[in-house]
Amino acid sequence: MAVTLLFYNFKGGVGKTTLSVIAADHLSRCKKKVLLIDLDAQASATQIMEVSYGTITIKKELRNSLNDNTLEESVVTLDDYLDIIPSDWSMSLWNQDTEKLTKHDRDLVLKKDLLSLKNNYDYIILDVPPTLSTLVNNAVLASDYVALVLQTQRSSYESVLNTIQYLSQLQNDYANESNFDLVGIILYLVSRNGATDLDIVKKAKDLFGNSIFTNQILRRERVKMWANHGITHKKNDIHDKQTHEMYSLVLHELLYRIGMAETTKK
Repeated sequence: MAVTLLFYNFKGGVGKTTLSVIAADHLSRCKKKVLLIDLDAQASATQIMEVSYGTITIKKELRNSLNDNTLEESVVTLDDYLDIIPSDWSMSLWNQDTEKLTKHDRDLVLKKDLLSLKNNYDYIILDVPPTLSTLVNNAVLASDYVALVLQTQRSSYESVLNTIQYLSQLQNDYANESNFDLVGIILYLVSRNGATDLDIVKKAKDLFGNSIFTNQILRRERVKMWANHGITHKKNDIHDKQTHEMYSLVLHELLYRIGMAETTKK
């Protein structure tokens, strides 16, 4: 049965989507069956995967599949080990679609809908918009593990503190349904010589201790290139190799923390 992962911070622009798509790419290349679900109306994950793997044709809009409880009808195959449920602008309307449900039930739609897909995959990765909403509540409650993403900026640090409170409140409100664990905090786009970066890293380590991942994502121009032109795996390109190694170390630490590291050996 699939393990469902969520990279999260309700501040935008901290790297959630990039982590999600590269994690999906890496896991699939380890011959793990992966489903990436893009829940963001901006469809950034969908766009990166499209330039990486080719044209993605939506079979059934995700919004309609969620409303009909038929997620499998929105699945698009990218290769033998990687599928995606793409997003589009209509997901911006989905929160209002749930208003006919009770507050309790509207936050559990995705969790219930994923049950029909869990046996088809090793990993399901959810990508969400940088908001607090019914949609994000659904993603968190449908997850098995949540990894927080902390870009080394003051606003991102403060947002992580608020995000932890939000996650705790969800666990209290859905004590019988929530089974997600907070697996740790990933330091993202760190500049080794930046004074602000070093200050935020120190504060985070002092406050969160071992919850901070040992491995970090450093600032790399190659990531911007991948976002615009697709993820590449050029064996003779040192920048490709070093950037992939950096993400691979973070991903393997995440899997080690959840007891799944041995399953990704190539």
